Amino acid sequence: MKWLYRLESISPDNGLWYNTNGDYVWGCKDCTGDAKNLPMDYDERYHVDGKNWFSSCSTKEDLLHWYSLEDANYLTEHGFVFTRYLAQDYIEYPTKETVFLKETVLAREEININELFK
Repeated sequence: MKWLYRLESISPDNGLWYNTNGDYVWGCKDCTGDAKNLPMDYDERYHVDGKNWFSSCSTKEDLLHWYSLEDANYLTEHGFVFTRYLAQDYIEYPTKETVFLKETVLAREEININELFK
């Protein structure tokens, strides 16, 4: 088991790049910082074994690597939330990304992102 950190939309119809159905929605396109420029093309790792794997970070420091405080605050004001999941089914990749299955998590907590930047 491992705690994993994630930024996600409150609405399943939205997402940073894709919604929960895998449709491209680019919900971060209006961020004022660099989050909108992250490369997020379709990746087969999100569908290993025919399952729906969700992207996350293995550490909160990795999460802060991807999002500036400016983007974090913009996104939380526009329908996104920072979370951490206690995952039991996950795959870590060397690119500061870990994918996990939401249906097998043991816990989910929302995080105040401003506390992480202190």
